[in-house]
Amino acid sequence: MEREYVSKFTNSVILLSKLFSATEDRFLKQKLHRKLTYFVFAFLEQYSISREHRFHNVISATKSDNTVQCEHVAQCQDKALLNSINSLLDYLDYLAYISKGNATPLFLAQRNLLKLKLHILRQNKKEKTERPITNAKFAFNERERDSSVQRKKNFGMGTTNKERIFNYIKKTPDVRTKEIMSEFSALSSRTVKRSLKELLDEGFLRKRSDGAAVYYTCG
Repeated sequence: MEREYVSKFTNSVILLSKLFSATEDRFLKQKLHRKLTYFVFAFLEQYSISREHRFHNVISATKSDNTVQCEHVAQCQDKALLNSINSLLDYLDYLAYISKGNATPLFLAQRNLLKLKLHILRQNKKEKTERPITNAKFAFNERERDSSVQRKKNFGMGTTNKERIFNYIKKTPDVRTKEIMSEFSALSSRTVKRSLKELLDEGFLRKRSDGAAVYYTCG
């Protein structure tokens, strides 16, 4: 696939060079030269970044920050290359419109550029479909999960209202709701109840009911 990609690019450059040589108008020639130069530079940048991106994916089971950054740069370079191709195609359309002589080299150049553009779009679609689950968002969630586990391990060391309530219940197991409210009278009942609910949902506490009374203990 890589050889086919380079081949399409090479053919496009050859045909555009022939068209450049056949163009007699100096202004049109200079404009084509600038667009052709930008096209070559964009391809070389994109090709270099793409190879580096694939290298990172091969050697890394999960994407590192460098790999994610490389992927972002590769996407930007893809856009730059596609923009250069679109610019050339627009210009070739203009040349075809004003052409009075042999338009065969021009049409051949257009056809090869369209093939190259189609190849890039298909390759991008394929990479998105085959992209592994270990992307930047997944890696971020993994770090968040690890951080959450660490917070659970060090929960007793915290100073938030929820952690203070947890520490109190830890020291006073099987404590009633009204006793917790009394201990934390500086807090609103809504804050205490919300903290208790969150601690229950997170598995730090267990509760039992005895008639109208509710008791809490560490989970």
